Amino acid sequence: MAEARRPMRRRGRMPGEKAKDFKGTIRNLLRYMGVYKIGLAAVAVFAVASTIFNVIGPKILGNATTELFGGLIAKLSGTGTIDFGKIGGILLTLMGIYVLCAIFSFVQGWIMTQMSQNMSFRMRRDISEKINRMPLAYFERNSVGDVLSRITNDVDTLGMAFNQSITQLITSVCTLVGVLVMMLSISPLMTLITLLILPVSMLLVMGIVKKSQKYFIAQQEYLGRIDGQIEETFSGHDVVKAFNRENVELEEFRKINGVLFESAWKSQFLSGLMQPIMNFVSNLGYVAVAVSGAMLAAAGTIEIGDIVAFVQYVKRFTQPITQMAQVSNLLQSMAAAAERIFAFLNEEEEIQATENPVDPAVIEGEVSFEHVQFGYNPDKIIIHDFNSEIRPGQMVAIVGPTGAGKTTMVKLLMRFYDVNSGCIRLNGHPVADFDRNALRNGFGMVLQDT
Repeated sequence: MAEARRPMRRRGRMPGEKAKDFKGTIRNLLRYMGVYKIGLAAVAVFAVASTIFNVIGPKILGNATTELFGGLIAKLSGTGTIDFGKIGGILLTLMGIYVLCAIFSFVQGWIMTQMSQNMSFRMRRDISEKINRMPLAYFERNSVGDVLSRITNDVDTLGMAFNQSITQLITSVCTLVGVLVMMLSISPLMTLITLLILPVSMLLVMGIVKKSQKYFIAQQEYLGRIDGQIEETFSGHDVVKAFNRENVELEEFRKINGVLFESAWKSQFLSGLMQPIMNFVSNLGYVAVAVSGAMLAAAGTIEIGDIVAFVQYVKRFTQPITQMAQVSNLLQSMAAAAERIFAFLNEEEEIQATENPVDPAVIEGEVSFEHVQFGYNPDKIIIHDFNSEIRPGQMVAIVGPTGAGKTTMVKLLMRFYDVNSGCIRLNGHPVADFDRNALRNGFGMVLQDT
């Protein structure tokens, strides 16, 4: 009988199930970030500027290496000496470029941090305000811990992923394009050899991303479920002790914790594979560049400094690919968290007022139930054709066994739920014609819980 008082809570997604609407969630997130258009544009400008200065650094350093090597050869052959003044000027220029790069990087990082924290603040505020507009049925259908997880874990995950992914995405794309241009300017042949590793890198990254996506989603889902289970167990610790359910609750915790461990371990392990795999591919590129560069240098078609610069570019060429793979993981975590947040924010709210609400001043204590039918689930009616009339000043007790509907009658009277059929009237006016908040202000409700 007691189970008829409230519907069963919704279960979370099982591990391996993908997001219901990944693209829709990203669209919702982009709309939510619309207020930060100017900030995002500024981040893009500073990130691009920082990347440009960072990319041209190896080329300038290669010029210094070429000057040093040429001077050393001239000195050994007795035809000249090392021009330390020119080398010093090149190095000072390089230092200035790297200082500007650091300044631009610092500014874009500061702006991005401000935006991500502001967005997290807005989301927590919106969720908090949303809670006050939600019907009681939602909280009887979902655990408090799951709601808390959305306002803490999910918002934190979203804010952190947003802060890191946007900057990394812009920087990675700019670095990839810039490095490619610089490599082409040094040696189209060695660039072609380097590009041969790109398909291999992309296939490996796409395979890992596809495999790890489902585990990131499951990790976020079961983090909310374990929070809910812990919150319910500790808040209802007296009941757990009274009914000797310690072992049952502990077993439930172990099951959820086991799924969370498995999904978190697999998601982190798979994402962690990217770095060593990309390092391996990058080392293959080093070998190819070293062999081809040595042959070109022996033929006199390329300078030593250019080979040094090209080797650095090869390393930087694989870095943005790795970073974009990491961004894809961050986007998966962000989408999983955002989906839960927007699912909550888009939940149906209580309709607070009718078009012309009745003045609550008419409430004088006359209450009438007329052929009321109600069920928490429409296909499972628990109150059938209830009729009663209470006069002002009259004292009425509602008695009955557990699950008979005593608390339900009070919830209907205060419009925590609406009746399926029939009508409840206050001084002749249907309760549906009152503003909900004004209606509840006319009641004094003392709960049995402290």
